[in-house]
Amino acid sequence: MSFAANKFLPLLFSLFFLNSIAQNEFQSYSKSNGLTSSTITASKVDSKGVVWLGTSNGVSVYTGGNWIPIKGISDDKGYNKNIGQVSLIFEALNGDIWISSDKGIFVYNGKNWTFFVDSENDDFKVTEISEDRKGWIWILLEKYKSLKEVSSLGFSLVEGRVQIYNGFQWIKFQSEIGGSAATQIGDPNEYFTSHIIDMEGNIWITSLDGLYKFDYTNWTEYNQDHLPSDICNEVIETKNKNIWVATKYGVAKQDSNSWIKYEKTKGIKGNVIVDLFEDKQKRIWVITKKDNRFKNLCVFENGKWKHFTKENIKLKGNIDQLVDFNGQVIAMSTKGLSLFNGKKWENLITKYKIDDDKFGSQIVASDKSIWFDGRHGLYKLSQVGLKQIYTPVNEWKVTTIFESNDGEIWVGTEKDGVFVFDASSNKNFNSDNGLEDNYIKEIFEDKSGSIWIVTKGGVSKLIANY
Repeated sequence: MSFAANKFLPLLFSLFFLNSIAQNEFQSYSKSNGLTSSTITASKVDSKGVVWLGTSNGVSVYTGGNWIPIKGISDDKGYNKNIGQVSLIFEALNGDIWISSDKGIFVYNGKNWTFFVDSENDDFKVTEISEDRKGWIWILLEKYKSLKEVSSLGFSLVEGRVQIYNGFQWIKFQSEIGGSAATQIGDPNEYFTSHIIDMEGNIWITSLDGLYKFDYTNWTEYNQDHLPSDICNEVIETKNKNIWVATKYGVAKQDSNSWIKYEKTKGIKGNVIVDLFEDKQKRIWVITKKDNRFKNLCVFENGKWKHFTKENIKLKGNIDQLVDFNGQVIAMSTKGLSLFNGKKWENLITKYKIDDDKFGSQIVASDKSIWFDGRHGLYKLSQVGLKQIYTPVNEWKVTTIFESNDGEIWVGTEKDGVFVFDASSNKNFNSDNGLEDNYIKEIFEDKSGSIWIVTKGGVSKLIANY
């Protein structure tokens, strides 16, 4: 694949960008007209099209008419409980809505509420809710009242636990998995680092104390006897069903029931492996760091490792993400992006003469193009090349990028509201059009195709045919 020559010059704002002047394009909601609080902490559109918003004081439910504010619940036994500040909203395959808050876990089955309070873990918070193939609900907990930072000692203490709800009772695995660990100041303050369900249905969880596998009969622990280190940062399953693990001191691959350790190869030795990525060519890529800074990018192909430095990749900044782009690999950092064609890297910011030096949010759109923002504009990478789509009048700060079902690109900002881009028009919506606030936290779409904008002061629903 090759890119077309750069024939694009950013168009002047006055010619390119049409600013919306219509009023009241949105119906906005806050604590004063329907929400339990104007501070929105979580959102979910369930399988029935109901919009759930978690707030700092309960949940608000929208079924197409008015909001239903729920600050507390009564279960089928007559017990009452305040919901409190919501952190997660999850829908199970059977339609049950699971809500985690600082007061406990609340479940709504469409008719009745149930709440669970675990007094033994009241100093833990739920960081993940997921469901396995049996329909069991998995809860990962992290201790938030731990000694998080002891700057005089130079480390933090973290602690994690795992629980399962099988539909009848809670199962706690305090002797099989979980524990505590010390981390360096600046490292992620979470005990559990990743989890997957493999193609055979087994559960794999990585933590700062090792790798764990659950086959619904037993837990199996893999530690430094099997891996380069107990400190595991990520686990993935490849297309050919191999399990790969990133650890503090190297990479390991499970081959049948044995492990192959890669810890002394050039580019890996002495570095922390923080991310694993399999591309469409089934090559395994790893991102390594040293002292919390990007060090190398390594690729495993045909049984051999090859490593690339910043100089090889021709990209400044900490490389923290890899994207598969039409069969080629894109490395992204806050300083730009480079493309690997199978032999060498090419800096696309330099090639297409983009006058920008700080990049942030990105999405891969349904047409396989990559959209990302910079300090001075919005950019689109497609098969025809890299193009600057929009140039703001002043420097902007993008908070989120979202693609709607009809292919529109929505861009939320910190101060300038939301921008929407389609094939023929480009508009800006802000508080002058009825948006609740110009600080955008999240953008999502409901089952009917309506766009919702979560702001710092509430939520707004697009009502006009702009």
